[in-house]
Amino acid sequence: MAKSTILSVNDLTVTLDRGDRDVDLIRGVGFEVRAGEIVTLVGESGSGKSVTSRTIMGLMQLDRNISATGSIIFDGQQLVGHPEATAKLRGTELAMVFQEPLSSLDPVFPIEDQMREGLRRAHGRSSKQAEKAKMEELLREVGIRDTDRVLNSFPHQLSGGMCQRVMIASALSSAPRLLIADEPTTALDVTIQAQILDLIDRLREENDMSVLLVTHDMGVAADLADRVVVMYAGRVVEDSSPRDIFTAAQHPYTEGLLGCIPPMTGQRLEILPAIPGSVPDPAKLPGGCAFNPRCAFASDRCRTDDPPLLKLGGTHAACWHPRHAEDQTALLEGARA
Repeated sequence: MAKSTILSVNDLTVTLDRGDRDVDLIRGVGFEVRAGEIVTLVGESGSGKSVTSRTIMGLMQLDRNISATGSIIFDGQQLVGHPEATAKLRGTELAMVFQEPLSSLDPVFPIEDQMREGLRRAHGRSSKQAEKAKMEELLREVGIRDTDRVLNSFPHQLSGGMCQRVMIASALSSAPRLLIADEPTTALDVTIQAQILDLIDRLREENDMSVLLVTHDMGVAADLADRVVVMYAGRVVEDSSPRDIFTAAQHPYTEGLLGCIPPMTGQRLEILPAIPGSVPDPAKLPGGCAFNPRCAFASDRCRTDDPPLLKLGGTHAACWHPRHAEDQTALLEGARA
C-alpha cells in the first residue's frame, strides 16, 4: 500500500532582497516526503539544502528581506504565505535538529530548563515532577543513561555527541510527524556519527515519523534514505531512489558526487577525487544549466537553456544529456514539445 504524502514542496522559490536587486537563493524546488519515510537532501555546501529546510520551518521568512513563493503543503495545509499556521506547527508537528548543537543550545541555562521550555510549548504546563520524568524518558530514548547529570549540566559541560542527543530528545518531545535534521553529524567523530544516524533511523521506525535529512555525505544517503534529492545552485537536479542513484545516476553532478567518495579497498589514493570548480554565487549564476562550467559533458545548449526536471523511469533529472537514459533523442524532443 502506497504511503500518504505528509510534505509536498512545489515550485518553491526563496528570494533575498539586497536593496539593489533580488537574488533567488532557491529556484523552483519541488519534492515530496511520505509518512514514515526518510528523504535526504544531498549536495555541496551552498547548494541550497539548509535554506530549503529552514524555509519549510518558516525560519528564513523571519528575515524581512527574504520572501518565499510557491507551495509548501504539510498534511494538507498550505504554509507559504501563512506564517501563523507555520508557527503553530513549529515545535509541535514540525521539529528541527540543527547542525551545530552548541550554537542552538543556550549557554547560560542548564539542559533541564531548555528542555522544559520545549515540553511546555508542545503540551502545556504540568507539575515539575511530571515534566522532569518526561525529560528523563526522552533522554533515555536517545541513549542517555545518566539523566540527572545531563539535565543539571550546561551545554559546554557536555560533549558534541551528547549535545546532539539532547537536541534530538528536545525535538522528539512534541512527538513530531516530521523531523528535519540539518547535517546532524557535522563535527562529530565517525563513531558518534554512526550512533546518531542509527538513532534517527530507529526513532523513525518506532514513532512512524517522517525525516527530511540534510547531508553532503552520499554514504549517509545510501544507508538511510528511502529517496535521495540532489540539489545544486538552489534547485533540484536529480530525485531518485538510492539504488538508482548509485547504479545509474542521470545527472553529471550526481556522478561527480559519487566519484568523490574515496574507495575503501585497493590502493590508497594520493590525491582524493574532486569536482573541479565550486558552487556558483546565487547572484552570479552562469547562463543555461548552472552546472555547465564544471561539467565535462556540457554542450552549447547547456550554456543557453536551463533544463527542466524530467521524468526518466523512476528518476527525475534536470539535464540535457542524462547519463543512462535509454533514448535521449526522444527525451529531448519531448522537452522541446
